[in-house]
Amino acid sequence: MDDDALLQAWRAGRRDAGEALIERHYAAVFRFFFAKVPPDVREDLAQQTFEVLCRKRDDFRGEGTFKAYLFGVARFVLIAWARRRRRFEPAEDSLLPDAALPSLAGLLADEQTVRLVATALRSLPLDDQILIELKDWEELTQAELAALFAVPQPTVARRLQRARARLRAAVERLVADPDLRDRSLRGLDSCMLSIRREIDARWDRRGGDR
Repeated sequence: MDDDALLQAWRAGRRDAGEALIERHYAAVFRFFFAKVPPDVREDLAQQTFEVLCRKRDDFRGEGTFKAYLFGVARFVLIAWARRRRRFEPAEDSLLPDAALPSLAGLLADEQTVRLVATALRSLPLDDQILIELKDWEELTQAELAALFAVPQPTVARRLQRARARLRAAVERLVADPDLRDRSLRGLDSCMLSIRREIDARWDRRGGDR
């Protein structure tokens, strides 16, 4: 069953459909929070996202996709958490390859460039991070991102373009070696995929963190 069918079944009273929908998207929501909050609150915020979803499951009207709606809920949960703390500070080094795990970085990009791009990504404004990650990691379309941010699609296209430009500029600021800088800029896509694989490896090694 696709997301819409599971949601309709859940609304009709089938608890198993709701559980299946949550199970399908739990890892992606955990990945959303992974590098944005300290380790001890990742699970709490992921669970809060699904608690909000349970309360507001009838609010989704089919405008856009369920997945985009779910990430919109996760974004508001994250913003509310940051406001309570009166600041937002990315989890330090949380996207860098974990020495305790077999590194996957070498499959796509060398560890040095992955570390550089991960550091640059975490230096961006929060919504820039979200835009890039949801586009590159979750493969949301510009239309889905526009629905998530409640803006016209041309606006989200411009924001995504600016976010990528800021990421490139952040990489350039972090490294003086022109060869390393050029290699990092050329390999941004492979670095982003390597970062996602590092996160997924930690999720798998910890049994889903649940």
